[in-house]
Amino acid sequence: MPWPDDYNLYFISVEDVRRVAEEEGFRELTDDEIKAIGDKMGDYIEWYDAVLMVILDVAPDVNEGLEGKEDEASE
Repeated sequence: MPWPDDYNLYFISVEDVRRVAEEEGFRELTDDEIKAIGDKMGDYIEWYDAVLMVILDVAPDVNEGLEGKEDEASE
């Protein structure tokens, strides 16, 4: 059965954020700070490049045959 498009393959939880703060010796974060971190997380993670790198690592042959298909599409 194929994976649904809206299934999350990876996520960072509030527990993850709290763990980082604790392990770094920071004070406990407020709920507002955790919300702000969640809102800004995407600004700091190059998710597209990360996904691309993992695709090429897991399925290195994923782009085989694309050169011929690109040539055919431009005709």
